[in-house]
Amino acid sequence: MLGEKIAQLALMFGADDLDGTVVEEKITHSAGALSEQALSRTALVNMISKAGKIPVERDSFYRPLKKWV
Repeated sequence: MLGEKIAQLALMFGADDLDGTVVEEKITHSAGALSEQALSRTALVNMISKAGKIPVERDSFYRPLKKWV
């Protein structure tokens, strides 16, 4: 919902869970939001990496499943 640039900024201020359980956002887009409605895994990994962070896929219990280095 925030858009890619704000999400990257949030990472710089300590956010540690960008996608969570949201796969495709519909509510704010129904109201006219202009940000992307969904990002591919590759796009999400690239966005996190460009923010200088290490992307990690985690399960529901926050255990690491995959780490992109």
